[in-house]
Amino acid sequence: MKSKAYKPHPALQALVNCISIYEVDFTESTSLTNTYRFVPAYQRYIIFYLEDPIKVLKPGNEGFVAKAACVTIGPQEQAVTLDMGQKHLALCVAFQPGGLHRLLKIPMSELYEQDFDTSLLLGNEIGEITERLKEADDWDHMISIIEFYLLKKVEKLKPLLPVDLAMEALVSSGGALSMDKLASEACLSLRQFERKCTERLGMPPKQYSRLIRFCKAYQLKEMFPDKTWTEIAYKSGYYDQMHFIRDFKKFAGITPSFINEEELQTTIRLHTIMK
Repeated sequence: MKSKAYKPHPALQALVNCISIYEVDFTESTSLTNTYRFVPAYQRYIIFYLEDPIKVLKPGNEGFVAKAACVTIGPQEQAVTLDMGQKHLALCVAFQPGGLHRLLKIPMSELYEQDFDTSLLLGNEIGEITERLKEADDWDHMISIIEFYLLKKVEKLKPLLPVDLAMEALVSSGGALSMDKLASEACLSLRQFERKCTERLGMPPKQYSRLIRFCKAYQLKEMFPDKTWTEIAYKSGYYDQMHFIRDFKKFAGITPSFINEEELQTTIRLHTIMK
């Protein structure tokens, strides 16, 4: 597997946290499985799938559903199973906490637990961008294509607000800041702050804080599969084992004991790539 994370153009850094590209040919790797349990992430994504289409199995559904070549992923709190095909090449745009709302100009609560063909949200030019990405000479060229597209959108974005900066601070803290402190930094009352967060994130700030902390823990386990869950929980800011298990069951749909080192070694560990 190959992967690379790119820091976005300076003019995009208030909108985009990271752009990453990853590629794996499962026909050449007998040690990796092309199915992956993707637990919810605190980031909001637009992802271009440039080889085999992605297929998704959601809880309660009977089978995998093939997705579009470019998918916008809304706020999610349930794990899904991905079938990544045989040849997988993806470009992932991970937005700042309020970034996708600023780009799409719609409440993120309307995208809750959903994913969309991005062309339905941003128009036919997404198809043109996808084709250009497929024809690009190399990964750096792909990054220049997507950055050029996003730079054209900058002047039309919804404005950056103090609440967006407060959410970035919450992410940087690993979900450890109090709601009162964040509301104060956002120059809002607690009730106004909760309303704005739900609009821009798709969930209340306390829920977002829990999701950040869980994601940090899961990412650590993917990076260091030999570490015990107790070590991971402590390093991620959990001081109560029951709280950690509760969050894990809510967001992953299973308890930590169901995920072991051997299972992690056979997956491509997307949470270490899609930062």
